[in-house]
Amino acid sequence: MTARYDDLKTHDFHTHIGQYWNTYYDWHDVFSCLKANGISGTTCAYLTPKFDDMKTAVEFHHAVVEEWHTALKFASSINLEVKPLWWADPLVLRSGLSVSDAFFELPFAGIALHPHLHDWIKENSSLTDAIFEFAKGQDIPLFIHTGLSEDDSPYLFEPWFKQFPDVEVHLAHCKDSAPIIDLFTKYKNLFGDTAFCPIDSYGEICDAGFKNRMFFGSDFPITHFVNLNESEREKKELQPSFKELKDNYEMSLAENAILLSG
Repeated sequence: MTARYDDLKTHDFHTHIGQYWNTYYDWHDVFSCLKANGISGTTCAYLTPKFDDMKTAVEFHHAVVEEWHTALKFASSINLEVKPLWWADPLVLRSGLSVSDAFFELPFAGIALHPHLHDWIKENSSLTDAIFEFAKGQDIPLFIHTGLSEDDSPYLFEPWFKQFPDVEVHLAHCKDSAPIIDLFTKYKNLFGDTAFCPIDSYGEICDAGFKNRMFFGSDFPITHFVNLNESEREKKELQPSFKELKDNYEMSLAENAILLSG
């Protein structure tokens, strides 16, 4: 797969719908905003919180699947290609639902893992094994949140990158270029996205020869939440917020291209 930052005008590989803290981002608003700003397709995960009990986690999973059915019909009606991701939750898998059972409740296009919310490395490592085995068997990609802390280091899943070299894995954010470059060098099955990725980190990754493994991702509408305070969020609509984000990415891309060519 060779999608890049150049795909800015066509596909956004990192968006969300659902509740983020005290703000609910409706799929109708998010998808309409993307379409209005020239995005023809998106890879999207429904924001899933960390639950304390299994019953609530399972109920939420089924409710999200039902909401996805309606959301995908709307996306089709506005000619927006949406590839939904199943946000995996260990409690759902421990309830008796297998990876296959949960995944095939909807035509999901991949699986999202968030190690900052769920321990996929120690307590639930056997479930991580099952997810990677399933991804290998079904030839589907995995999307993993990464960050700068020990809880979401890009290195956490390295044993699985090595064990499953045929599984396509997308590392979100790529905030620190050094571990990303190291992992990209060792494992050909890894890709990254630009969501909240600093422009200098993106430049260093590209300069190391990995531009074609970096996908455009906005993390919209999380950007709307993070970049505005509560009163501003209420006043500023999503569409101009995304347009501003998109324009800034294009400007950064142009500036970085000049730096790389120099």
